[in-house]
Amino acid sequence: MLLGAARILVPREQRAGWYREWYAEIWHWAHFLAESGRLNGESRMELARHCWGAFADACWLRFNQERAMRVLQEEPISARFCLAAIFLLLVLSFAITGFAPTIRAAFTPLPYFQPERVADLSFHGEFSRYHEGTLFNSVASWVQGSRTAESAAGYSWSPVTLKLSGMRSTRIAGAHVSPNFFEVLGNRAFAGRMLRRGDAQECPSCAVITYGIWEHWFARDPYVVGRTVLIDDEPHMITGVLPASFSFIYPEISVWMLPSANSKATNFAERTGAVLRLARGASFRAAEAEFRGFADRDPSGLGYSTPALRPMESRTRQGTRLYLGFTLLSLLGGFALARSRLAASGTGRLKMQWRDLVRWWGFFVLKSWLLLAVCFVVALELPARLSIVLTGAVHPLTGPISTWFFLVLAMVSIAWSMHDQSRRCRMCLRRLGNEAFVGEPGYSLLEWWGTEMVCADGHGLLYIPELKASWQECEEWVKLDESWQGLFTRDGAGDKALIA
Repeated sequence: MLLGAARILVPREQRAGWYREWYAEIWHWAHFLAESGRLNGESRMELARHCWGAFADACWLRFNQERAMRVLQEEPISARFCLAAIFLLLVLSFAITGFAPTIRAAFTPLPYFQPERVADLSFHGEFSRYHEGTLFNSVASWVQGSRTAESAAGYSWSPVTLKLSGMRSTRIAGAHVSPNFFEVLGNRAFAGRMLRRGDAQECPSCAVITYGIWEHWFARDPYVVGRTVLIDDEPHMITGVLPASFSFIYPEISVWMLPSANSKATNFAERTGAVLRLARGASFRAAEAEFRGFADRDPSGLGYSTPALRPMESRTRQGTRLYLGFTLLSLLGGFALARSRLAASGTGRLKMQWRDLVRWWGFFVLKSWLLLAVCFVVALELPARLSIVLTGAVHPLTGPISTWFFLVLAMVSIAWSMHDQSRRCRMCLRRLGNEAFVGEPGYSLLEWWGTEMVCADGHGLLYIPELKASWQECEEWVKLDESWQGLFTRDGAGDKALIA
């Protein structure tokens, strides 16, 4: 039965002879065991395992064994294998991070009512601090005399401690907002209700949680509305759950509360701001000039900080755009460094055709771009994903960690891309092999003078010095002329192979 199944893989013209040869071998083996009295359960299993080898033998007849082994040896060093491997890594990074929700949110419409009329008023004061109550009182008074904004709400966020009954506490980011905050944005709750006007007197301890907190900390409890949690040891009642599509400038904010009436807490100016819904026909420039004047004339001290008004869409997506800018700068910087380094190694002195030059630099740019895309996705998504899995919320330090993680990954990727590019043939873009040491090991540093690597197709030879006497001593590429082609032969399958 096994031989009959394996016979299907054999080419038709060889099938009958192949089957007779295998059948005769198995027949003689079985009769030898029977005549010698050793045909038992163990020998039967050994004979069956041997029959499974017929499938491998049939495959090698269907596919040329020598050519298949050559492909297995040469394909991993080719340029297309390198690009395919990096692209697969990019796809895996998307899958592991849940198909990049942060990046997808940056390119989807904002979940606000008429988002083109929503703006963010931010403050920058070089570590200046002021009382949170000052901001909320000032914003409420500014909007009453404003001609460019029909409504406004303040916000102030900082790290807080969240604790459920019977569970450990965790450090998350929480925001105090004006009661009409979600009314200005125009959001609806996924469950329960949002904060609203009048809650400052009727429900001062109300809080709204994000979809991620509800999913990980409350296990999608349908009766979460009305439950009490401790936020900085103060009891708060959950009145609503934000929809999963909700996004804000600071994605790490996980809980939204009303400002405490008796709070004297101070906060950094960079962590505070206000959301504005502009009046119909009002421009952002006019609104910025008006509210900057409000801040400068405010007696509470907000004038020490520098206010800036920007469209909410621009503010919400500035993080992703910043990472894209870093990616582009890394790609351009890597291209400039590679051009100077690889030109010093002899690429610039070679008389290469323009098609070869386009292939050479095109492969480097595409390879580096794919690597930076992997870094972009991993650095922007993985820290937040891990923070949600481990703690159920986005940690306040996730943003800085993502930034440094991206910078480190980008530098490592560009360095590897340059190293890989310098070890490839200048003509066929395959990784050079057949490493040979040059000279003898030194007595002091115990290193060879250098290493030579040659292209298997006879295009050239690369000399890599181990001990560089100066910065001008770099890898040297030597193009092999026709006199070297005698060391290379062409086999019957059409592939070149080095024989010396």
